[in-house]
Amino acid sequence: PAPCPVTGCGTVVQHTHLLRHMIVDHLDQTLEAVPFQLRLRQVTIGQKTLVMFYYRQLQLDNDRCLAVLNWLPPQPNLLPGPLSDMQLDLPPCHRILTGHLPILVMVCRTTWKSLTRRANRKIAERDASRQWGHVYLVWLVSPVTRRPVDVALGVLNRRMQYIELRHGRRVRNFGSKLPLQNFMNGLDPSAVLLGEDQLDGKCDGSGLNASVFIEITVEGESR
Repeated sequence: PAPCPVTGCGTVVQHTHLLRHMIVDHLDQTLEAVPFQLRLRQVTIGQKTLVMFYYRQLQLDNDRCLAVLNWLPPQPNLLPGPLSDMQLDLPPCHRILTGHLPILVMVCRTTWKSLTRRANRKIAERDASRQWGHVYLVWLVSPVTRRPVDVALGVLNRRMQYIELRHGRRVRNFGSKLPLQNFMNGLDPSAVLLGEDQLDGKCDGSGLNASVFIEITVEGESR
């Protein structure tokens, strides 16, 4: 078991009960621009899924789940055993998802100063101008899997132009912390980092209405 990855929840969740927890405790609590109910989806390998959000509306240093993508891995007889354990005790209307792997799309708005402090790194004087800039981390988590799963992560503006596109991003075990030291050194394969200035320069809208799309494509098990 591990704590729920959503900031402020704190519930300790079994890996076999992550989807139940997200449905029961998080599915209907959002009253913001886009209801969370619209963001529980079934996906297949190669299918592109778009999730829109207003990036300036995110609270600072809060790990937020934007969507739960339920991916049905290939049948076990095609691979060396099942990829993960079944999701248990789902509500009746969601039991069709028992054999799926729930993949949570996570995002956090933070600052360079906060990142360096959390990574236990000293901020050089020449980087002082960067420490106050806002940045966005995007990453994916799931229950523990027996083999790694890769995804493509893209960020697009409303004109469907890519701001960033990364293939081979690794879905993380939700019980493991994002290794910020490795990430800031460019050694972590799981997350994408975007600067707020980078988004503002390529996105439509302004202020709290500035928005982007995150595009997620499950590429399958790592080879």
